[in-house]
Amino acid sequence: MYSQLEVIKKASSLIEDKSYIQAKKILLNFFENSKNVKLDIKFYYTLYLVSDGLKETQNAKKYLEKCLRINEKNHIILNNLANIFLKEGNIFKAEKLYLSSYNLKKDYLLVIVNLAILYQNIGMLDKSKKFYKKAIELSPKRISIYFNLSRIDKNFIDENKINYLSNLMKNEKQELSEMSYGFFLLAENERKKKNFLKEINYLEKANKYSFEAMNETNTKTLNYWKNIVTENYKNFKFSNDVKNDPLEKLKPIFIIGLPRSGSTITEVLLSSANKSIKSLGESSIFNGIMAKGFSSKKDTLVNLNFIKDKIKEIFENRNFHPNKRVFIDKSLENFFYIDVILKVFPHALFINTTRNIEDNIFAIFKQSLSKLSWTHSIEDILEYTDNYFKVINYFIKKYPDKIFSLNLEDLTINTEEVSKKLYSFCKLEWSDEILNFNNRKDLLISTASNIQIRDNIKKYDKDKYKPYKDLLKSFSNKYEWLHF
Repeated sequence: MYSQLEVIKKASSLIEDKSYIQAKKILLNFFENSKNVKLDIKFYYTLYLVSDGLKETQNAKKYLEKCLRINEKNHIILNNLANIFLKEGNIFKAEKLYLSSYNLKKDYLLVIVNLAILYQNIGMLDKSKKFYKKAIELSPKRISIYFNLSRIDKNFIDENKINYLSNLMKNEKQELSEMSYGFFLLAENERKKKNFLKEINYLEKANKYSFEAMNETNTKTLNYWKNIVTENYKNFKFSNDVKNDPLEKLKPIFIIGLPRSGSTITEVLLSSANKSIKSLGESSIFNGIMAKGFSSKKDTLVNLNFIKDKIKEIFENRNFHPNKRVFIDKSLENFFYIDVILKVFPHALFINTTRNIEDNIFAIFKQSLSKLSWTHSIEDILEYTDNYFKVINYFIKKYPDKIFSLNLEDLTINTEEVSKKLYSFCKLEWSDEILNFNNRKDLLISTASNIQIRDNIKKYDKDKYKPYKDLLKSFSNKYEWLHF
């Protein structure tokens, strides 16, 4: 029989190869057959790593808590446990654990950045700036930290910092993702000077590096968006459609559409209706399940039992239990899966957020959306947008009573009227307090719209993207929905 140390080493090697199931089997087998052995903190931490790799969040949490009982002053364990509580939406517990980790090790860069991001996402911007500045002191060559701080402090990046970052990018080897953030900062600097051609040139480089940073994954998912789901969305066939499943009683609200179209403000307005209405945020539950099972145009059979079981498992892992049947999901790509969603959640409703389409295209291109493979070139954005129009128009005709289109410009001009229509469609009770969402202390926003949402709703700026419109003229013959 292997010793505890040998088991940990063997499991760790398997974890490095992402063979999580084998690693779990070895560890649990040792656990079952070693009742009289005092298990080391490293053993439980290795079990945590396996559970994290398998996305078994509640198990991961359990093993970290066991580690903490052995050593309550381990800054790494405290930080990782905080990450889990944050995923569950427990902001206050996460903050407490992050601060405990930080107080134990004031130069622990990871927890410093995590605290900066947490405070940024809950709107405590002064605290966020403080931790970002600490992070820069510890890691002055990490460009992504400058980028994050520039989002909440528009005056942080001056000419001296631009020169420093430019030299850093030219003379020192940087990760591709760091180069991407650098070019986004250079682009923003040129925008301030109204050098729009230079800005576009830097944006193209920023998006190119962003795509290449995850080239293998992005190439694969881009093919999925272009050639697979776009061919299959109205041809899904269903098996194991068993009725009277508990999920059928739920009444979820799915916010769908293109990024940067007003989806975050819509989510905030809806979640302000009642504290018991929880949001899963950009969970990508359906896309995560569907994309793994569909690798070609011929794949159209959907096993509903499998999908329902996976959703329950994900809910359990995230400790997500809707108190009152209504919950929100803001996975924008779900417009592809409306037929599937309605099979699982027959009472589901969909809010399709929209805005001026040319503005929307440039808002996407100018934002660092590293996790979306189709956002890194104007051509790919246009193709995805064209598919979005085809799909959403198909489903609006098929399910006219299930889909409510909300225009961002209309919302900013007639906020009360439009929000009342939104609430009426969702069968929620509207009140004046809903429009005071910016006063909420529990508002956690991790999207690119985080900073704008902290203010009152501002009137739509029709001229913001005017300098870029000519870049789309060459595509006007290909896409009739472009307006010239």
